[in-house]
Amino acid sequence: MDLDLAQVRAFVRAAEELHFGRAAAGLYLTQQAPSKRVGRLEQALGERLFERGGQRVELTEAGGRFLPYARELLLLAARAAQAARPTVLPLKVDVWGPVHRPLSLLGELVSAYPDLLLELSMRRGLGSALEAVARGDLDVAWGRVHDLDMPWPAGVHRRLVCLEPIAVGVLAGHPLAGAGSVGAAELAEYGLWIPFEDRPPELTGLLRAYAAALGVPLTGTASNLGVEHTLAELRRRPERVTPLGAWWQLPADVVRIPLHPTPYLPWSVVWRADNPHPLLPRLLKLLPGPGAIRFDPAHDWLPDADRADLPAAPTARAGRPPRQPGSPRSPLAPRR
Repeated sequence: MDLDLAQVRAFVRAAEELHFGRAAAGLYLTQQAPSKRVGRLEQALGERLFERGGQRVELTEAGGRFLPYARELLLLAARAAQAARPTVLPLKVDVWGPVHRPLSLLGELVSAYPDLLLELSMRRGLGSALEAVARGDLDVAWGRVHDLDMPWPAGVHRRLVCLEPIAVGVLAGHPLAGAGSVGAAELAEYGLWIPFEDRPPELTGLLRAYAAALGVPLTGTASNLGVEHTLAELRRRPERVTPLGAWWQLPADVVRIPLHPTPYLPWSVVWRADNPHPLLPRLLKLLPGPGAIRFDPAHDWLPDADRADLPAAPTARAGRPPRQPGSPRSPLAPRR
Protein backbone atom coordinates (compact mmCIF):
# COMPACT_ATOMS: atom_id res chain seq x y z
CA MET A 1 0.00 0.00 0.00
CA ASP A 2 1.31 3.46 -0.96
CA LEU A 3 0.53 6.18 1.58
CA ASP A 4 0.24 9.83 0.59
CA LEU A 5 2.51 11.89 2.86
CA ALA A 6 0.28 14.96 2.60
CA GLN A 7 -2.62 12.88 3.90
CA VAL A 8 -0.48 11.44 6.70
CA ARG A 9 0.71 14.93 7.65
CA ALA A 10 -2.90 16.17 7.81
CA PHE A 11 -3.81 13.22 10.04
CA VAL A 12 -0.91 13.85 12.45
CA ARG A 13 -1.68 17.55 12.77
CA ALA A 14 -5.38 16.88 13.30
CA ALA A 15 -4.51 14.25 15.93
CA GLU A 16 -2.37 16.79 17.78
CA GLU A 17 -4.93 19.59 17.59
CA LEU A 18 -8.09 17.42 17.79
CA HIS A 19 -9.62 20.11 15.63
CA PHE A 20 -9.61 20.28 11.82
CA GLY A 21 -9.77 24.09 11.77
CA ARG A 22 -6.64 24.48 13.89
CA ALA A 23 -4.93 21.74 11.90
CA ALA A 24 -5.69 23.67 8.71
CA ALA A 25 -4.20 26.86 10.18
CA GLY A 26 -1.06 25.04 11.27
CA LEU A 27 -0.59 23.51 7.83
CA TYR A 28 -1.52 26.72 5.96
CA LEU A 29 -4.41 24.95 4.23
CA THR A 30 -8.04 25.81 3.65
CA GLN A 31 -10.48 24.85 6.39
CA GLN A 32 -11.77 21.80 4.49
CA ALA A 33 -8.46 20.43 3.21
CA PRO A 34 -7.29 18.45 6.29
CA SER A 35 -10.67 16.75 6.69
CA LYS A 36 -10.72 15.76 3.01
CA ARG A 37 -7.15 14.47 3.14
CA VAL A 38 -7.84 12.43 6.25
CA GLY A 39 -10.98 11.06 4.61
CA ARG A 40 -8.95 9.82 1.63
CA LEU A 41 -6.40 8.30 4.02
CA GLU A 42 -9.18 6.47 5.87
CA GLN A 43 -10.45 5.11 2.55
CA ALA A 44 -6.96 3.87 1.66
CA LEU A 45 -6.53 2.19 5.06
CA GLY A 46 -10.06 0.87 5.28
CA GLU A 47 -10.35 2.16 8.86
CA ARG A 48 -11.88 5.18 10.55
CA LEU A 49 -9.14 7.20 12.26
CA PHE A 50 -11.35 9.85 13.91
CA GLU A 51 -14.72 10.12 15.57
CA ARG A 52 -16.09 13.36 14.13
CA GLY A 53 -18.29 15.91 15.85
CA GLY A 54 -18.24 19.09 13.77
CA GLN A 55 -14.74 20.55 13.74
CA ARG A 56 -13.88 18.75 17.00
CA VAL A 57 -12.57 15.22 16.57
CA GLU A 58 -11.36 12.32 18.71
CA LEU A 59 -9.01 9.51 17.73
CA THR A 60 -10.50 6.05 17.27
CA GLU A 61 -8.59 3.00 18.51
CA ALA A 62 -7.28 2.53 14.97
CA GLY A 63 -6.22 6.18 14.87
CA GLY A 64 -4.37 5.83 18.16
CA ARG A 65 -2.49 2.80 16.87
CA PHE A 66 -1.65 4.52 13.59
CA LEU A 67 -0.43 7.83 15.11
CA PRO A 68 3.09 6.89 16.33
CA TYR A 69 3.90 5.17 13.04
CA ALA A 70 2.55 8.13 11.08
CA ARG A 71 4.89 10.44 12.99
CA GLU A 72 7.85 8.17 12.29
CA LEU A 73 6.90 8.02 8.62
CA LEU A 74 6.98 11.82 8.33
CA LEU A 75 10.30 11.99 10.16
CA LEU A 76 11.85 9.34 7.89
CA ALA A 77 10.58 11.17 4.83
CA ALA A 78 12.19 14.41 6.04
CA ARG A 79 15.47 12.60 6.70
CA ALA A 80 15.41 10.97 3.27
CA ALA A 81 14.86 14.33 1.59
CA GLN A 82 17.66 15.91 3.62
CA ALA A 83 20.07 13.08 2.81
CA ALA A 84 19.44 13.53 -0.91
CA ARG A 85 20.33 17.23 -0.88
CA PRO A 86 23.97 18.11 -1.55
CA THR A 87 24.01 21.20 0.68
CA VAL A 88 23.38 21.64 4.39
CA LEU A 89 20.00 23.23 5.11
CA PRO A 90 19.58 25.82 7.88
CA LEU A 91 18.61 24.69 11.34
CA LYS A 92 14.96 25.51 11.95
CA VAL A 93 14.85 27.29 15.30
CA ASP A 94 11.90 28.78 17.17
CA VAL A 95 13.04 31.70 19.36
CA TRP A 96 9.65 32.30 21.06
CA GLY A 97 9.39 36.05 20.44
CA PRO A 98 11.22 39.13 19.14
CA VAL A 99 12.26 40.83 22.41
CA HIS A 100 13.62 37.96 24.47
CA ARG A 101 17.13 36.69 25.06
CA PRO A 102 17.16 33.68 22.66
CA LEU A 103 16.93 35.91 19.57
CA SER A 104 19.72 38.26 20.66
CA LEU A 105 21.89 35.33 21.77
CA LEU A 106 21.55 33.61 18.40
CA GLY A 107 22.22 36.92 16.67
CA GLU A 108 25.52 37.14 18.53
CA LEU A 109 26.42 33.58 17.52
CA VAL A 110 25.64 34.16 13.85
CA SER A 111 27.72 37.35 13.87
CA ALA A 112 30.65 35.36 15.25
CA TYR A 113 30.04 32.25 13.11
CA PRO A 114 28.47 33.29 9.76
CA ASP A 115 28.38 29.70 8.52
CA LEU A 116 25.94 28.76 11.31
CA LEU A 117 22.81 28.73 9.15
CA LEU A 118 19.54 29.34 11.01
CA GLU A 119 15.94 29.78 9.90
CA LEU A 120 13.86 31.37 12.62
CA SER A 121 10.21 31.29 13.64
CA MET A 122 8.35 32.83 16.58
CA ARG A 123 5.48 30.78 17.96
CA ARG A 124 5.21 32.78 21.25
CA GLY A 125 4.79 29.64 23.32
CA LEU A 126 6.79 26.48 23.90
CA GLY A 127 3.78 24.16 23.56
CA SER A 128 3.33 24.43 19.79
CA ALA A 129 7.09 24.59 19.24
CA LEU A 130 7.58 21.45 21.34
CA GLU A 131 5.08 19.54 19.22
CA ALA A 132 6.91 20.71 16.08
CA VAL A 133 10.24 19.51 17.49
CA ALA A 134 8.72 16.14 18.39
CA ARG A 135 7.37 15.55 14.89
CA GLY A 136 10.54 16.81 13.16
CA ASP A 137 9.17 20.10 11.75
CA LEU A 138 11.57 22.10 13.96
CA ASP A 139 15.15 21.31 14.90
CA VAL A 140 15.39 23.51 18.00
CA ALA A 141 13.00 25.44 20.23
CA TRP A 142 13.44 27.79 23.18
CA GLY A 143 11.20 28.28 26.17
CA ARG A 144 10.42 27.73 29.82
CA VAL A 145 9.88 24.00 30.23
CA HIS A 146 7.50 24.04 33.23
CA ASP A 147 3.76 24.73 33.62
CA LEU A 148 3.06 23.42 30.11
CA ASP A 149 -0.44 22.05 29.45
CA MET A 150 0.94 18.94 27.75
CA PRO A 151 3.17 15.99 28.70
CA TRP A 152 6.83 16.17 27.77
CA PRO A 153 7.36 14.28 24.48
CA ALA A 154 9.47 11.14 24.51
CA GLY A 155 12.88 11.50 22.92
CA VAL A 156 13.03 15.30 23.29
CA HIS A 157 15.95 16.68 25.30
CA ARG A 158 16.28 20.04 27.03
CA ARG A 159 19.03 22.12 28.63
CA LEU A 160 18.83 25.32 30.67
CA VAL A 161 20.94 27.97 28.93
CA CYS A 162 20.23 31.37 30.51
CA LEU A 163 18.07 33.38 32.88
CA GLU A 164 16.44 36.60 31.68
CA PRO A 165 15.71 39.09 34.50
CA ILE A 166 12.21 40.52 34.78
CA ALA A 167 11.45 44.09 35.92
CA VAL A 168 8.26 46.15 35.83
CA GLY A 169 7.31 49.09 33.67
CA VAL A 170 5.17 52.13 34.49
CA LEU A 171 4.45 55.39 32.73
CA ALA A 172 6.74 58.30 33.59
CA GLY A 173 4.08 60.02 35.72
CA HIS A 174 3.23 56.96 37.83
CA PRO A 175 3.73 57.28 41.63
CA LEU A 176 6.30 54.44 41.49
CA ALA A 177 8.27 55.91 38.59
CA GLY A 178 10.99 57.34 40.85
CA ALA A 179 11.50 54.19 42.92
CA GLY A 180 14.92 52.54 42.88
CA SER A 181 13.23 49.14 43.11
CA VAL A 182 9.85 47.73 44.11
CA GLY A 183 8.67 44.65 45.97
CA ALA A 184 5.68 43.37 47.88
CA ALA A 185 5.13 46.54 49.94
CA GLU A 186 5.24 48.92 46.99
CA LEU A 187 3.12 46.71 44.73
CA ALA A 188 0.40 45.98 47.29
CA GLU A 189 -1.65 49.00 46.20
CA TYR A 190 -1.22 48.54 42.44
CA GLY A 191 -0.74 44.83 41.86
CA LEU A 192 0.61 43.53 38.56
CA TRP A 193 -1.10 43.57 35.18
CA ILE A 194 -0.22 41.27 32.27
CA PRO A 195 -1.55 41.43 28.67
CA PHE A 196 -2.75 37.80 28.68
CA GLU A 197 -4.76 35.48 30.91
CA ASP A 198 -3.77 31.85 30.48
CA ARG A 199 -1.68 31.64 27.29
CA PRO A 200 1.13 30.86 27.08
CA PRO A 201 0.77 28.72 30.22
CA GLU A 202 4.50 28.56 30.96
CA LEU A 203 4.81 32.37 31.19
CA THR A 204 1.47 32.86 32.91
CA GLY A 205 2.40 30.21 35.47
CA LEU A 206 5.72 31.90 36.25
CA LEU A 207 4.18 35.35 36.77
CA ARG A 208 1.24 34.05 38.80
CA ALA A 209 3.65 32.15 41.06
CA TYR A 210 5.75 35.30 41.57
CA ALA A 211 2.70 37.42 42.38
CA ALA A 212 1.54 34.76 44.85
CA ALA A 213 4.99 34.68 46.47
CA LEU A 214 4.82 38.45 46.99
CA GLY A 215 1.17 38.35 48.04
CA VAL A 216 0.13 40.92 45.44
CA PRO A 217 -2.84 40.68 43.03
CA LEU A 218 -2.25 39.85 39.38
CA THR A 219 -4.78 40.65 36.66
CA GLY A 220 -4.72 40.02 32.94
CA THR A 221 -6.54 40.73 29.71
CA ALA A 222 -7.16 38.23 26.96
CA SER A 223 -5.36 39.71 23.96
CA ASN A 224 -1.56 39.53 23.74
CA LEU A 225 -0.73 41.43 20.55
CA GLY A 226 2.93 42.14 21.25
CA VAL A 227 5.06 44.74 23.01
CA GLU A 228 3.66 47.78 21.20
CA HIS A 229 0.10 46.81 22.11
CA THR A 230 1.17 46.25 25.72
CA LEU A 231 2.69 49.73 25.89
CA ALA A 232 -0.41 51.22 24.28
CA GLU A 233 -2.55 49.55 26.96
CA LEU A 234 -0.21 50.94 29.62
CA ARG A 235 -0.76 54.44 28.25
CA ARG A 236 -4.52 53.87 28.15
CA ARG A 237 -4.52 52.77 31.81
CA PRO A 238 -1.67 54.77 33.39
CA GLU A 239 -2.19 53.28 36.87
CA ARG A 240 -1.03 49.86 35.67
CA VAL A 241 2.25 48.17 36.59
CA THR A 242 3.31 45.50 34.11
CA PRO A 243 6.18 42.98 34.11
CA LEU A 244 8.67 43.33 31.26
CA GLY A 245 12.20 42.31 30.39
CA ALA A 246 14.92 44.05 32.39
CA TRP A 247 16.95 44.44 29.19
CA TRP A 248 14.21 45.51 26.79
CA GLN A 249 14.57 48.76 24.90
CA LEU A 250 11.70 51.03 25.99
CA PRO A 251 10.30 54.37 24.79
CA ALA A 252 11.05 57.53 26.77
CA ASP A 253 7.62 57.66 28.44
CA VAL A 254 7.96 54.21 30.03
CA VAL A 255 10.10 53.78 33.16
CA ARG A 256 11.67 50.43 34.03
CA ILE A 257 11.93 49.59 37.76
CA PRO A 258 13.89 46.60 39.14
CA LEU A 259 11.98 44.10 41.27
CA HIS A 260 13.10 42.65 44.60
CA PRO A 261 13.50 39.78 44.72
CA THR A 262 14.39 39.66 41.02
CA PRO A 263 12.30 37.09 39.12
CA TYR A 264 13.86 35.38 36.13
CA LEU A 265 12.47 33.85 32.96
CA PRO A 266 14.48 30.63 32.44
CA TRP A 267 15.32 29.85 28.82
CA SER A 268 16.01 26.24 27.91
CA VAL A 269 17.01 24.93 24.51
CA VAL A 270 14.95 21.95 23.32
CA TRP A 271 15.81 19.42 20.61
CA ARG A 272 14.98 15.91 19.48
CA ALA A 273 17.67 13.45 20.57
CA ASP A 274 17.73 11.54 17.27
CA ASN A 275 17.81 14.63 15.03
CA PRO A 276 20.60 14.00 12.46
CA HIS A 277 21.03 17.63 11.34
CA PRO A 278 24.80 18.25 11.09
CA LEU A 279 24.56 21.78 12.54
CA LEU A 280 22.69 20.75 15.70
CA PRO A 281 25.71 19.49 17.70
CA ARG A 282 27.62 22.62 16.77
CA LEU A 283 24.87 24.96 17.93
CA LEU A 284 24.53 23.10 21.23
CA LYS A 285 28.29 23.31 21.78
CA LEU A 286 28.38 27.07 21.06
CA LEU A 287 25.59 27.92 23.50
CA PRO A 288 26.61 29.03 27.02
CA GLY A 289 27.20 26.21 29.48
CA PRO A 290 26.04 25.83 33.10
CA GLY A 291 28.93 27.96 34.36
CA ALA A 292 27.42 31.05 32.72
CA ILE A 293 24.22 30.93 34.80
CA ARG A 294 24.08 33.51 37.62
CA PHE A 295 21.56 33.06 40.43
CA ASP A 296 21.70 34.34 44.01
CA PRO A 297 18.98 32.83 46.22
CA ALA A 298 19.30 35.78 48.61
CA HIS A 299 18.20 38.29 45.96
CA ASP A 300 16.75 36.29 43.06
CA TRP A 301 13.55 34.29 42.62
CA LEU A 302 12.50 31.24 40.63
CA PRO A 303 9.71 28.71 41.17
CA ASP A 304 10.85 25.49 42.83
CA ALA A 305 10.58 23.50 39.59
CA ASP A 306 12.90 25.93 37.80
CA ARG A 307 15.35 26.01 40.71
CA ALA A 308 15.68 22.25 40.35
CA ASP A 309 16.99 22.82 36.80
CA LEU A 310 19.83 25.08 37.97
CA PRO A 311 23.37 23.66 37.95
CA ALA A 312 24.51 22.22 41.27
CA ALA A 313 26.25 25.44 42.27
CA PRO A 314 25.16 28.38 40.07
CA THR A 315 27.39 31.41 40.33
CA ALA A 316 25.96 34.07 42.64
CA ARG A 317 25.73 37.41 40.91
CA ALA A 318 27.49 40.41 42.41
CA GLY A 319 24.85 43.13 42.63
CA ARG A 320 22.53 43.76 39.71
CA PRO A 321 23.19 42.03 36.38
CA PRO A 322 24.91 44.19 33.77
CA ARG A 323 22.42 45.98 31.59
CA GLN A 324 22.24 44.43 28.15
CA PRO A 325 19.96 45.13 25.22
CA GLY A 326 17.15 42.62 25.24
CA SER A 327 16.68 42.71 21.49
CA PRO A 328 19.63 44.08 19.52
CA ARG A 329 19.24 44.26 15.79
CA SER A 330 19.97 40.72 14.69
CA PRO A 331 21.54 39.70 11.39
CA LEU A 332 18.94 36.94 11.26
CA ALA A 333 15.70 37.59 9.47
CA PRO A 334 12.89 35.90 11.47
CA ARG A 335 10.36 34.01 9.39
CA ARG A 336 6.92 34.91 10.70
